[in-house]
Amino acid sequence: MSVGDVKATLRDGTLSLDQAKATIERVGDRLAEVRRIASATLHDSQHPEAQKARKALADAAREVELALRRIGVARGHAIAFTNKLG
Repeated sequence: MSVGDVKATLRDGTLSLDQAKATIERVGDRLAEVRRIASATLHDSQHPEAQKARKALADAAREVELALRRIGVARGHAIAFTNKLG
């Protein structure tokens, strides 16, 4: 594999990361709307299932944040490596 091939593969990977980021951002937007609706629906409910639902939604939102952070780091590494190759 030539340096040009490696750079092309890294560019393809970066494009895939950009697409994944856009998808996860859309998921995050929809999740935020679901959380808003659930919060309004479950307002002041202390029922164990309501508490589980709120926790599950908060956990999902955290996973979205972590995935976006991981994508950003991976993208940064791919770009840095591409730049080092010249």
